Amino acid sequence: MNGEVVVSMMKDSNRIRIEPCCIKHCPNVVLEVVLSTIVNHDHVDSPIMSTPNPGFESTVLHQLGGLYNQGHTTQEFVKQVLMDAQEIKDRLILIQSKTEAILTQNYELLEYTIPRLFIVLPEKSTSWDPKTMLRTKFRLHFICECGEHTEASGSKIRHHLHLANHEGYVVNKPTEFFEKYGPFLTLMLEMIKVGTSIAGCVVPALASLKVVDVLNSAKSNINSVTSKVIKGVDYSLKYLEESRTLIQKPDGVDLDGNAKMSQQDLATYFAGVEGLEGVDLRQLGSYLSTNSSDNLLGNLYRMTTKDGHVKWVCRHHYRAGYQEAHTQKLRDVVKLAGGVFDEQLGSIKVTLKSSFAAVEFYGAISKAKAGVYDLDITFGWDCTRTDLEAFEKALKMSSVSILRLDLHRFQASIASDIFSTSTRYEILVRIMEHTNMKMIHIVLSNDFVKLSSLQPKRSSHLHKLSIEMTPRGIGASNFRVLVKSLKTNTALTTLSLGGNSIGKEGALALSEVLKTNTSLTTLNLGYNLIGNEGALALSEVLKTNTALTTLDLQDNSIGKEGALALSEALKTNTTLTTLSLWNNSIGNEGALALSEALKTNTTLTTLYLWSNAIGEEGAMALTNVSKASTCNIVT
Repeated sequence: MNGEVVVSMMKDSNRIRIEPCCIKHCPNVVLEVVLSTIVNHDHVDSPIMSTPNPGFESTVLHQLGGLYNQGHTTQEFVKQVLMDAQEIKDRLILIQSKTEAILTQNYELLEYTIPRLFIVLPEKSTSWDPKTMLRTKFRLHFICECGEHTEASGSKIRHHLHLANHEGYVVNKPTEFFEKYGPFLTLMLEMIKVGTSIAGCVVPALASLKVVDVLNSAKSNINSVTSKVIKGVDYSLKYLEESRTLIQKPDGVDLDGNAKMSQQDLATYFAGVEGLEGVDLRQLGSYLSTNSSDNLLGNLYRMTTKDGHVKWVCRHHYRAGYQEAHTQKLRDVVKLAGGVFDEQLGSIKVTLKSSFAAVEFYGAISKAKAGVYDLDITFGWDCTRTDLEAFEKALKMSSVSILRLDLHRFQASIASDIFSTSTRYEILVRIMEHTNMKMIHIVLSNDFVKLSSLQPKRSSHLHKLSIEMTPRGIGASNFRVLVKSLKTNTALTTLSLGGNSIGKEGALALSEVLKTNTSLTTLNLGYNLIGNEGALALSEVLKTNTALTTLDLQDNSIGKEGALALSEALKTNTTLTTLSLWNNSIGNEGALALSEALKTNTTLTTLYLWSNAIGEEGAMALTNVSKASTCNIVT
């Protein structure tokens, strides 16, 4: 009985009491048991009390005890199931949030030199065995980052993330590799296994894909998966789980190999994982076995989205995002010009040798949507402002964001500048102000010595702007303009004035400017007859300048006085790495002074001293110091 309610024995469909006697399961209810024998008369529901039956009483008590134990066990089981379900849910929420942070992280072109999404799978399909885990060989497989950004109208292939069609790269330092990339790999493997849909990127769960024996076509590669991949993902996850257990194992404590990390431990393990930084990606190759010719791209191609973000996709999704006819035209034009078009990196290196070839190239690159992001172009003919203006217009219609432009053969036309509304300087400034530009390096001729006119008004989008000058026969007037520009220009990084006969006066003028200049890193003053006075002036520069790394002073009539001054400067300078004094006259004394300086200087890595009338004593001193220093002395 339960208070005033009588709990009757259970009956079958004919209202006959079930034997042996039993009652309904009543969880969380205390029952008062009244035992009696029941005699059936005309009505089935007419129980008549009789004397207790000891055998029957013990049977019922036994049955009720079993029901109670079974109910308690069921409650504990359900409670554990609910706890496990909540733990799984919390784990999935954590993984989902971290995965979302990775997939929505945007990279600039300069930071993103190789694909960023990858997993590892065992080389051979094998069953999990903790005893042999350390002998397992793994391969790294990159992931195609296709999605809404690759899905053109009418596309017949699915655009979800999938493994690249590549054999993968052998991981040759597994312990160090998993320690560095373990949290990131765990997230990627869980994402591939469970699936997700974030920010236009869809990852189908492995269980939803068709299982095939071999992936040998575009269709199967995207919509199918092999059983080896499914087993490999599980194996890699178990390996990482075991590795985490071993890493976190306290000294002297023998942990259960099947022990799992708590939710808090897992959150700590994933803390800070929001994608790999540029340095992490660049270090990836040091953990992999690759051929010297392998570019570590995994058959993926670099592309940018409409928002300017970089993605690496397979060839099939890459081709789906552009017009093949225009791209083929670009291939043909580059090939005809003797250039190189690397479609995987989205880069072109070409030297145009005529105005006609330039027009062909401009038309092709402005129409192609093949994702040309890196352009290294040399104007190999006496080009004019008109040619430069046409190039600027084509560049504006392209997707180029990294530009190396060589204009060393540019010829200013007085007539074209008179009848034009824009000067050659303004055209270059417009190129610098293109919002898609991230890095620009320009090689200029004598006609661009007025560097103060090359200051873009809008340049916040630029990560780096550098200028290189190689003027020939610059003349005194243009040289003065150039020196004046160096006082304010912060983009000029390389200045090559070799063979311009600037003399000691020119060296003195440059030295005054370079004492405060912080952008020029390479200076070539070879064949300029600067003499000892010029060398003395430049020595003073080296004592304070912290930007210059390369200085070429070959064939400048520098004697021992100049060498002594340069040696003193080298004792305190900490930035210069290369110094060329070829074909001067430093002699024994100059060689001995330089040897003494190299005993304390730890920055200089290359010193050219060929043809300097160095005697036996000086040569011996240089030989001895080269054995103890990191500087390579070429005599």
